[in-house]
Order: sequence, then structure tokens, then C-alpha cells
Amino acid sequence: MDMKKLKNFISDRRTWIALTALVLTVALAGTAAAWYVVQRRVAAAAPIDSPMSIFIDAGHREDIMYLDLSGIDMERQDDMGNRYNYQDFVFTVAGEAIASFNLQLAYTTNNQFSYEIYRATESETPGGHVDYVSTETVEGVNKHYYYTMAGEKLDMKYLNTLSGDMLGDPAHELNEQTYAAGSGKYGNVNQYAEPIYCQTRTPEASNMSGWEFCNYFILRVKWSPEKTNDKETDLIYIAAKAGS
Repeated sequence: MDMKKLKNFISDRRTWIALTALVLTVALAGTAAAWYVVQRRVAAAAPIDSPMSIFIDAGHREDIMYLDLSGIDMERQDDMGNRYNYQDFVFTVAGEAIASFNLQLAYTTNNQFSYEIYRATESETPGGHVDYVSTETVEGVNKHYYYTMAGEKLDMKYLNTLSGDMLGDPAHELNEQTYAAGSGKYGNVNQYAEPIYCQTRTPEASNMSGWEFCNYFILRVKWSPEKTNDKETDLIYIAAKAGS
């Protein structure tokens, strides 16, 4: 993906301040999207020089490396033998001196996943939607934190989907510039490698405590129940920026 275009989607460079790239894999191997190579280059994009700060972390404000979406099991069943059609993951938006922020996603569609984001609460009491195994230990045993969805899914505005379909519109300006090559464009781009862009319609209020804030969210990855683990690789970007 063109880094300039990615930054423009998130917002202009003065307000672009937090971004993480995650790889979703199902099965042992798969074909990566054409823009997979940008994952490592994103880390080189420096935040603005500002007293404000905002970060995307894993559960319990631990390093983003512990937000691992590589083990999605599309054949998982409950105790009654019923197959699940989703898997939940927790992430954190935290920082200082920011009253509100927007969440944004960009993702490929090789696996025909859909994504929902929910606000979440944290507890040390077992239960809820996500059992997060922390790097913290007590007497050599990893601690667990539990996250529960709070309210309805966030209202996301999709920017470049085909009408009535969850595929990226290749004729949309965002997609045209995604695969720009110098003064020209790549042709014959696979329809599932056209990334979809979406963002929250309204800013999220920060859970401020003094100057600091910490908001928990659950990312729900959904699929059709008849799907199996014989799938490919997708890439999803999660971004957060200070609200205006």
C-alpha cells in the first residue's frame, strides 16, 4: 500500500498518531495480500511532536505484540457441538491529554471476514467475552483478565465498498491510489486484495483519570458458520487519532 495514501485515509500528518498492523491467518499457510509488505514500514512512521499521546496496545495495556490474530479457529464448537461464527480479541487505546479519539480500520477480504468493534470493561473475575492471558505472573502462574462487551457495536462508516457487497470498489479513489506504481497503476488486482476502509461515525470519549486514559475494546471477527479453516491470509490495520 502507498504509505502516503494510508496516512491520508487516517487523516493528515498533523493528527495521525497511532497505528498497528495485524495479520490474520487461518490454516498453516496462505497467500498474503499485495500490500502485506507495508506492515514493517508502518513502524517507521513517527508520531507528531506533541504533548498529547495515544497508543494501541493489547489487553491490560500490554505490548501490541500480544494481540495475536493468527490463530483463528473457524471450526471451533461449544459444549453442545454447535459451531461458532466469530472469535473475539481485546485491544486497548490509551494515552495522555486526549479527550476523545476516532477508531479506523483498513483490511483485505481474502477470507470474507467481517469485523465489529465493541466497548469493553476489564475484570479479574472469570467471565465475559474474552479471557486474556497476561504476561504478569503470580507465583509463576500467568494472570488472567476478563473483558465484557459494554453496549452495542460501534457504528462504522464504510468508505469504499461496492454497493450491497463487502468488497473494495476498485474504481474508488482510495483503491485507485492504493496500488499506484509511480506515475501509473497496477492492473488486474485481485478483487479480494482491494482493501476496505472504515471509521467510527462519532469520536469515542476517553476514560480520563487525571491526564491519562485507558479504553478497552473487543474486536469481533465474524464468518459464515459453514466456512472451514482452509483459508488464506488477510491484513487488518487498526488506527486511532485524536478527535476534533
